Amino acid sequence: MADSMNVENFIWNIADSWRYAGMDWERYVGSTLYIMCLKKMVDENACKNPDYMSSIVELTKVLYRPVATEDIEVFRRMSGVLEETYHVKSGILSDILSSFRSEEDAWKKAFLRTVSVIADIVIDEDGYYPYAKKLIGMASKNGGKNAGGYASSNAVAELLSIAANVQDGDTVLDGTIGYGYSAVNCVRGKKNVTLYGIDINTDSVQVATLYMILSGVRFNIMQEDFTEMGVVHSANKVVMDIPFGMRTMNELEGNQLYRVEKWMDTDSCKEMECLFMASALDAMTDKGRVVLIVPQGILFKQSKALSTFRRNLVKEGLLKVVVSLPPVYNSTMINTAMLIFEHNNENVLFVDGSSLIQRERRNDAYITEENKKKLGDIIEGKREVDGISFIVSNAEVIQTGDWSISKYIDINDEVEFRPISEINKELKQLYKRLDELNAEIYNEKLFS
Repeated sequence: MADSMNVENFIWNIADSWRYAGMDWERYVGSTLYIMCLKKMVDENACKNPDYMSSIVELTKVLYRPVATEDIEVFRRMSGVLEETYHVKSGILSDILSSFRSEEDAWKKAFLRTVSVIADIVIDEDGYYPYAKKLIGMASKNGGKNAGGYASSNAVAELLSIAANVQDGDTVLDGTIGYGYSAVNCVRGKKNVTLYGIDINTDSVQVATLYMILSGVRFNIMQEDFTEMGVVHSANKVVMDIPFGMRTMNELEGNQLYRVEKWMDTDSCKEMECLFMASALDAMTDKGRVVLIVPQGILFKQSKALSTFRRNLVKEGLLKVVVSLPPVYNSTMINTAMLIFEHNNENVLFVDGSSLIQRERRNDAYITEENKKKLGDIIEGKREVDGISFIVSNAEVIQTGDWSISKYIDINDEVEFRPISEINKELKQLYKRLDELNAEIYNEKLFS
């Protein structure tokens, strides 16, 4: 296991490389991961194509001793070799070093300093994964909405991993993969698992590709709008940290229109979250599971499409668990929820996650090992735990039409009414006792 101090020092050195040039290092996560992947390829002799051997020799020289800005062209030329070596669709990484500032001398010098930092990485059996994970995690924490929108927080990644409960041999799909932080966390350590990642954002697809190479997972990634795709892959587990607040801009057509008509009994839907949810459900196998992080508005908003969607999901026996969550993101303090779908549910388990997630002042939300186990046991056993979880029949959930946990908690706080005379009598006794205490203090002597 990588030494935590080495990993921390690596992050600080990477950040300093870009800061010295007056740049936000979080914007250049892709550039950093790209060099790490090239080094991994060289270290492991992963490239087997003899046609590239002279290029690999040249790359090896500049990886360990970059001396001039012209060396950057060597790195740029290696994107195709990296794609072929790790079976990535051609062209995905072709412009990874073509940021809007990449021709500036300051950018070039910062990039070469980054190469030197990566050359000094100390790796063990975990390889580059701990460094890549920390890099993306810190970018999410410090990068605000820019990086935070692409990389889930640690708490979100842990929640999805607990709820998905990926098993050896599973096929896993993430239709909004972002930087791949949550999806990789779900599948790492499992055998014979294939991770399918989809995202419409170019930067996300590039970073996720590099991160999955460094994580050693078997993957297939595509740059598409998941809501517009047909069922490309059926998955045992679908995990998604759905982007919040997106709206459909144009008239729906194709697969988007098909899903709205199928799930919402209408031809119009403004909430993109619903389209992502419907796409995820269409990709789930008969014995599969879908786990989604959504804004809490999905639980109670009363638009026609969303209300019908909620009713149909419960009516079809698909909703298994609703976990109400406190703020779990780095970039926002809004409340969220985790939804778990499977086939053949006769009731719904509601879980109050507020007591299972901690957040110390100014720090990230986190889940203790004890609470991870507790939440996993509650979900897998669909267990009722006093003060945390309870079960509601599908019929009642349909009748209520709202998935907010507060709608199903009986609040029996009785207000006690007392006569004014009784309250005055009690106050008189309290004031009398206060006078007695004051008198005792006044009569106390410091010296006897």
